[in-house]
Amino acid sequence: MPVRETEAIILRTVPFNEADKIVSFLSREEGRTRGIAPNARRSLKRFGATLEPLSHVRLRYQDHSARDLVRLESAELLDSFFEIQSQYEVAVGSSYVAEVCELLLPERETNDPFFRLVLLVMTEIRRTGDIWRPLTYFDLWAVKLAGFLPPMAACIRCREPLEPGQPAWFRPHGDGLLCKNCRGPSAESDAWTFSAESRELAREMLIAPLPSLSAEGWSKARADDLRRFLGQHMERHLERKFVTRRQLDAL
Repeated sequence: MPVRETEAIILRTVPFNEADKIVSFLSREEGRTRGIAPNARRSLKRFGATLEPLSHVRLRYQDHSARDLVRLESAELLDSFFEIQSQYEVAVGSSYVAEVCELLLPERETNDPFFRLVLLVMTEIRRTGDIWRPLTYFDLWAVKLAGFLPPMAACIRCREPLEPGQPAWFRPHGDGLLCKNCRGPSAESDAWTFSAESRELAREMLIAPLPSLSAEGWSKARADDLRRFLGQHMERHLERKFVTRRQLDAL
């Protein structure tokens, strides 16, 4: 079997047998892939600390077409985000990024933009120590790269442009944003408000790189409606809930 080499981001490891680990990783060339790391539970010589969650590594592995799991041969650490995950808030945010990758990305489907998105978001969290701006950016681009970002500037029902500077609305498990007329009477509506500020932030995030967006004034409360809107789209698409999203909500 030929030995392949790839850049990868470690998503998750689970024990397997007495000595091995199953490793889920995002490969730059192969997309989300799973492999077995022989003897990784007993010895640090081959893999060391390279299998920590969200480590950026260079992996060498054997791929047999008749097997679901590749066999990891070695790993070289390129960059680590392990130290910043000693902060609980960052650890939860990092786990959320990994969970979205595992559930949203098809197995063995190349997605270099998503690979670069994860590295960008984790680098920005490390640079600033804040999770909310990078995670909002991550949610928006995760949905866009997955191909189901709804229109952000027009009502999903009547197709009319949403008024600049005015809020929009969205319903639980709904398809997109609603204008005031399509929302229905406020007393009877179950729609959530989507602020004009969050609409503007989404517009900026779709055209500007993450490091260029101002880090001032960010807290959990800012753009919470945008993250809720995007999160429900992912969960609706997957037909399952993110465990780590509930942990983020509890912060």
